Amino acid sequence: MTLIDLTDARESSTPVPAVMRAVRILDVMAQNKGPVTLSEIARATGMAKSSISNLMTTLQAAGMARQLSRGWVLGYKVLELGQSVLSSTDLVSEFRRLANMLPTLREETALIAVLDGLDVLYLSRHNGNQPVRLATDVGHRLPAVVTGLGKAMLASLPEDEMNARLETVTEMPRLTNHSFRTVDELRRDLAAIRVRGYSIDDQQNTTGVTCFGVAITGLRQPTAVSSTLLSYRATPELRDRLILDLRKLSRQLAGAAT
Repeated sequence: MTLIDLTDARESSTPVPAVMRAVRILDVMAQNKGPVTLSEIARATGMAKSSISNLMTTLQAAGMARQLSRGWVLGYKVLELGQSVLSSTDLVSEFRRLANMLPTLREETALIAVLDGLDVLYLSRHNGNQPVRLATDVGHRLPAVVTGLGKAMLASLPEDEMNARLETVTEMPRLTNHSFRTVDELRRDLAAIRVRGYSIDDQQNTTGVTCFGVAITGLRQPTAVSSTLLSYRATPELRDRLILDLRKLSRQLAGAAT
């Protein structure tokens, strides 16, 4: 069965298949940084252009999509709904409050994210006071295997669950020359993370950028916090202070969620 076949099967089993098709269209727009045409959406979803056109008209009326001269983009209603979700999430609110109270972390870039399959989904960001903003945008996704947050969360999973997720990896993403080439390399790193209790993204995601991540234990969905900084600043002394703050933040968030 192809991906489209599986999606069609899910749609046919739902009371309102048109809603599922609309969500698929929104996903395609979210994954593209610029406008997408009806033809591009059709290729990505396997849907007929006539069906897409009708759905786009409805999405536009609802404020979920906007038509530009070069194609379609997400509407501002999507942002409004996303912000409502985040503002109603106690964990995100606590992250924002607590990150600003920790002596070292409050000066640095900090992130909180969840693990969705083999993707990291970023929930919130603390910008700190550094002159260069390094963090990924809220709501963005990145491969877990090349991020400090993702590796921290993968390493925190039970062995059988971690293996099940890694077995779905067919090709390791190579974002930089430091990215792992094989799953075996990743597995060795995850084993080391379990021993020391924190992850290190040493320029595996972005050249010149280092990230330290700590998983939050006891939550229903794998979640982690991290700090991102320019690699030349990642001295052993600053690393140790950041890890200390990240561990404290992780414990406090775990306590707040119980």
